[in-house]
Amino acid sequence: MRDALGGLAILFVGVLLLVALGLTVRACVSDARRRGKSALLVTIAVIFFFPWGLIAWLLFRPNPIDRSTGNRPFRLEDHRVQ
Repeated sequence: MRDALGGLAILFVGVLLLVALGLTVRACVSDARRRGKSALLVTIAVIFFFPWGLIAWLLFRPNPIDRSTGNRPFRLEDHRVQ
């Protein structure tokens, strides 16, 4: 009985870790697309170099691309009312 509960606990923790990794990768992919970077490279970095790849992406990611004006990043000064 104890072995069965231990096995279920390990399985439960493993599933939770996989779900957390999947959600992290999904968030990084959408963030990479919004910033105009390769989602495949970001996914590879986050999965294979976890957690250092995730930390590096969060620290060194570029500014987002403003889709309405092309490739210029969003600047608040451009949208302020004078």
